[in-house]
Amino acid sequence: MSWRFYNARDDFDQHRGRWDELNKGCGNHILLDSIFVSPLICHFASNQALLGINDDSTKPAMLIVDKVRPGFWQTFQPSQSPLGLILLQNQDAVEEQIASLLRRLPGHSLGLAVTQQDPDFTSFKNQYLRDYRKIEFLDYITTPRITLVGTFEDYWRKRGRDLTRNVARRLRRATEEGIEFELVTIRDAGRVARCVKEYGSLEATGWKGKEGTAVTAENTQGLFYRDILEKFCQRGEGLVYQLLMNGKVVASDLCVEREGMLVTLKVAYDETVKNVSPSFLLRKMVLEQLFSSGNVQVVEFYGRVRDWHTKWTDEVRTMYHINFYRDSWVPRVRDLIKTGARFVLRENESSHPSGGS
Repeated sequence: MSWRFYNARDDFDQHRGRWDELNKGCGNHILLDSIFVSPLICHFASNQALLGINDDSTKPAMLIVDKVRPGFWQTFQPSQSPLGLILLQNQDAVEEQIASLLRRLPGHSLGLAVTQQDPDFTSFKNQYLRDYRKIEFLDYITTPRITLVGTFEDYWRKRGRDLTRNVARRLRRATEEGIEFELVTIRDAGRVARCVKEYGSLEATGWKGKEGTAVTAENTQGLFYRDILEKFCQRGEGLVYQLLMNGKVVASDLCVEREGMLVTLKVAYDETVKNVSPSFLLRKMVLEQLFSSGNVQVVEFYGRVRDWHTKWTDEVRTMYHINFYRDSWVPRVRDLIKTGARFVLRENESSHPSGGS
């Protein structure tokens, strides 16, 4: 059976059971669950986003795509989604599946960009794909994770002195000042709305608040995170960590958890709190709890590696994009156009040098 296409906003929920069934056959990643995908579409997709379905029993597939310019498509990729939204169960038929997709997409499609693929959870693992002239792999980011092996004490001894001494010093100073800390773990769906509001208040204390991009209880981002966390909490897969300082929330992580993997979706702390490092204290207390419970084997951050990540882990891997072209001449023509544009720019710059007259 060939590809069929539907308006993603209007029709995804009618096919979400099929999506989840396919996801289970592709690794059952929680960030590709329909509980996560449906709110992404509802809150962030345009009315032009398409749901593609191939019901071929030997190579079933589904994806959400957007047209980015005439002839070129991309997997739907809002910033709130760490992974590109595509599921192909038969990894040995990837090239055939995408070639068929490009022939069937509306209009004359020249290319498809499959974005933000995790090498540990992707249908695009086969090395032979890199040998095709019509397929182009592009590194995206290196992303960190923490694998929980042994005890917390084992893990903590392997961390750098800069981190361990810094945390110990700040805890000691807080104790001397009569400050009490408490880690709170919220899994109750009925408390999620308040948690998101409190999380937004933390973001508002920093640069996101100054730029007007912080999560609030009323804006699209806040409604999205409330939506997914309430539903995941109802299934026992959503949680919010909060660090309380003398009863006040000073740091928070919004998380989801499945099959031994904890994904930290959003992290915020009160930037007005000085000399305490609430985000570091929260991270330490969460990890202590996770090591103790034994329910989680890996913590995923799914973001670009930052300096603070490297204090907590040495584990990183490279995520990537993949460009598929209908014909091998398409990337060659694209490169020629880019080369020509750079040449014209250099000629213009040389003909009109900057400086005084």
